[in-house]
Amino acid sequence: MGTMRSLALCYHDIVHDDPAVSGFTTPGAATYKMPLQRFREHLRALEDSRGTTPFRILLTFDDGGSGAMWAADALEEAGQKGLFFITTGLLGTDGFLEARQVQELHRRGHGIGSHGATHRGRMNRMPESDLLREWSDSARMLAQLTGAPVRTASVPSGFYARRVARAASAAGITELFTQQPTTRVLRRFGCDVLGRFTVRSWTPASRVAALARGNLRPRFEDALSWRLRQITKTLTRGFYSDLRRVFLARRSWEASVRP
Repeated sequence: MGTMRSLALCYHDIVHDDPAVSGFTTPGAATYKMPLQRFREHLRALEDSRGTTPFRILLTFDDGGSGAMWAADALEEAGQKGLFFITTGLLGTDGFLEARQVQELHRRGHGIGSHGATHRGRMNRMPESDLLREWSDSARMLAQLTGAPVRTASVPSGFYARRVARAASAAGITELFTQQPTTRVLRRFGCDVLGRFTVRSWTPASRVAALARGNLRPRFEDALSWRLRQITKTLTRGFYSDLRRVFLARRSWEASVRP
């Protein structure tokens, strides 16, 4: 019998009341800040889908915002564990985890992985030495905190390229997550490269349940949206970020006024 395929969901901040207390505070970042109650709805929907899913569901959390502690509490209440990708250069700064909290997450059985050292710049365009330093410094610090080797990582902001995987592998990473919405696993330089389906603040529980059940429609929609964004980035070059901010601001406003 073959190994069950994985379907990874990419969350960011889980927030209780004030979204600004966890993670980045840019308008774009706000679209990833999921209210704790909605996250609990996601967990219940995933539990209801357990008997029908063809996948091993992975719940991943990027950046290392302080809301990771709320996420961990909710996960444990639901009998789940998460995989938290930490930006080590932000530890102890406003809105982000402290070193002792990373240690606590590890003690509680959650996975700890690298999200790079700085979260600055686009990894796919970094000089080779900077790229290797991003992975190596982060993995080394996290290993010192947890007392365990760090073998998994996620690419900040999804700026993936083969050279990013090559540098990650050189830093000892064997499992690298991107933000391409796919269940395929690619082998690059001795490193498994896995895609993820990004969850935003407005994503309903019904959608993650449909993904978990293996429904083709949400997977196709996410893949098409991702592909169109790549084309738009190529065609608009420097204007893409401005277009993205306008779209996400509009989408967040629609979500806030929807009953």
